[in-house]
Amino acid sequence: MKYPYIIIDNDQKSASTIQIALEDRNDYMCVGIAKNEQDALDLILERKPRLVFLEPETPGSDASMTRYNIMSELTKYMTYLPDFVIITKTIDFAIEGIRHSVLDYILKPLTKSQLIKTLHRFEKDYEEMDSTLCFKSYGDYRFVNIDEVLYLKADNNTTDFIMSNGNRVEAFKTLKHFQNLLPDHFVRIHNSYIINTKYVSRIHFGKAKCSIKNTKDMIPFSKSYKNNVEEIKDTLAKNSLLYV
Repeated sequence: MKYPYIIIDNDQKSASTIQIALEDRNDYMCVGIAKNEQDALDLILERKPRLVFLEPETPGSDASMTRYNIMSELTKYMTYLPDFVIITKTIDFAIEGIRHSVLDYILKPLTKSQLIKTLHRFEKDYEEMDSTLCFKSYGDYRFVNIDEVLYLKADNNTTDFIMSNGNRVEAFKTLKHFQNLLPDHFVRIHNSYIINTKYVSRIHFGKAKCSIKNTKDMIPFSKSYKNNVEEIKDTLAKNSLLYV
């Protein structure tokens, strides 16, 4: 699963249409459906989807408040919001949607063709964004090319990014926070380590360590993450890299 998504809509037919349209796309998985605003807020904070299909007329909002109130609420708790796709019967909320930078605005009744076009836009934008990670470090905002990250190391409530040029960049977020943001080739192998599998040159099962290309670094892995390491091994073997 690369793109978890949730649906916020009390119209079961509409929710089913979205799920059916996406069921043959293996990168997408529905991780929840909410029928009111409060449940939707809790669900997004718990599941951290990358894409949200939102019906602005979902019950729960005070009539005097914006139909996009949930997006404003999320900014209190999340640094990066998921992309929102508006699914509704009327164009009445379109201007407000533009102001909130929604990914797309689709009128009901939905069609699979409309949804697939939206997914292509989402994937294009996400791939462009996916190569750069932004975070706060010592009062500044740092932009890190994730293709140049060898591995991440936890240090209490901070995380060190070990870069291919030898630099170490400290971020004031936990390792778990970044685990939910990084692409699939970053794999957690220890409570304190996430590695970029593109830089793994060897797996030492006897020593319970992974070697990192062009360095002397040996990253330990723990028994609780051994299944993850086995998956890395299988991938490396297919690419004719050495493992023992």
